[in-house]
Parts: sequence; C-alpha cells; structure tokens
Amino acid sequence: MDIQILFSKLDKLPTIPKVVQELIQTFNNDDADIVGIANKIALDPVISAKVLRLVNSAHFSRGKDVTSIEDAVIRLGFNTVRTLVMASGISSSFKHFDNFDQKAFWGNTFRVASISKSLAKQTSHAPDTAFTCAMLHNLGELIILIADTEEDEQRMSAKIEQGLSREEAEAQVLGFNYAEVGAELAKRWKFSDSFVHAIEDQLTPLSAETFNEDAGFICMASFFNHAWQQDWSEEEIEKHYNKALAIRLELSLSNILNAKEAMLEESKALSDLLN
Repeated sequence: MDIQILFSKLDKLPTIPKVVQELIQTFNNDDADIVGIANKIALDPVISAKVLRLVNSAHFSRGKDVTSIEDAVIRLGFNTVRTLVMASGISSSFKHFDNFDQKAFWGNTFRVASISKSLAKQTSHAPDTAFTCAMLHNLGELIILIADTEEDEQRMSAKIEQGLSREEAEAQVLGFNYAEVGAELAKRWKFSDSFVHAIEDQLTPLSAETFNEDAGFICMASFFNHAWQQDWSEEEIEKHYNKALAIRLELSLSNILNAKEAMLEESKALSDLLN
C-alpha cells in the first residue's frame, strides 16, 4: 500500500489548534512575538484552561496561583509554557474512538516526551524541541489505527504474536511503519524538516543520511521508557541500551538513571492533567 493511500482513507485529517501551528513556527524564530502569542493562547479557552491547571499543579507550581497565560509565561518562561501548550494541543487533536486505550497511549507518549526532554537537558540540545518531537513520535500509530482495515490489523497482530516488532509487522503488511506515517503527518501539519526527520529516523537514528539529535533522543527515550515499564534492573539496562547512540548524543548512563524519578514524575503530572 502507498502511504498516500493510507491518508486518503481518512474522513478528515486530524488538525491541531491554530495557536499550536503558530507556536511551531517559533522554534526557528528568535524574534517571535511572545506577548502576542501568549494573548492568542489565552483566546483558546480549552487550551488556556488546561495550561493553567498544569501551571498550578503540584509539579509546576511555584507558590501563588497563576491566573493568566501572561503570568504563566512570566513565572515559568515562554519555553515551558510553549511545551505545555504543545502537549495539550497535540493530545486533544485526536478524538476518542472504540477499541483503543487512549489513556495508555497518551501516558506512554508523555513518558517518552518527558524522558526525551530530560535527556536533552543533559546535553547542549534544546529540551523543548526534544519534548515536542517526542510528543509526535507515535502519532503514526493512531493514523494507521484510524485508517487501517480490520483484516490488516489482524494480519499485523498475528505477525507480532510470531515475534515481530510492531514496526516490522507494519512494514510487512502495509509497506511502511508508524514512524514513516508520523513523518508524513508532520509534513501535512507544516512542521519543519528537522521535526519531520526526527520522527522519520527515530527507529534507526544512527543509520540516517544526516544524524538528527531529536531522533536519537526519541530512540533512547523509547528504550528507557520500555525498560522502566518492564522493571528492568540497572544491569539489564546497561547490557541492552544503545551505547553507540549514547556516545553520539554525549549521554551518560549514570546521569540518565539518576534522573529517572524526575522524568517519570513530570510525565505523570502531564498524564494526570491532560489524559
């Protein structure tokens, strides 16, 4: 199947709020009108309400309650507020549908995003960019689930039961995997090429024609998310984690393990308030 055919099966392409689209542009614009954007966020009652709930939650609160988006920007900084708006806007872009555990899906997404952000903080890379890329990393799964036929889903499930990974089963049955579908969605949402490549190259970042750090963070974060959800020991993690990728990203395993609790705490705060 051609990936364009998959998208043609959608009744309507999921859309992100206009203010989120404008925030996307600020990643490559040092002269963005932060006050103007804050005012636009405030005009979206759903997103602004969720962001204020997040800002005043136990994880993000810093004393006196914040009552406006402008105050939130002053208190937490534009990058943090932008991160919260992106998380809220992206997670609300897909409506609930049957036979799908939405809570588990977004819980997983928030964990990978929070881990990616924390990993980027341990380097010189922008943590909010890493977070946003990771928020998009598995949206291709949703597109496949929405557009896919029951027959194809059964064929993929059978292959997974035989020992194939999800992406391997998708490639064999559909001709592409969720990372490629997610990259196509990012293109249609007008994300920059850097974001598109981060999603597209996440499964094998070291094999990409041009190395993308955010793809590397997603790959590494996905590994640690899986390991921690499976309660792997530190010995098991040290045995199986991608040492070559860690070296390329200039990451230390001990620093990652020491930051585990903070990573999972932030992801839980996001999941509890947005999920």
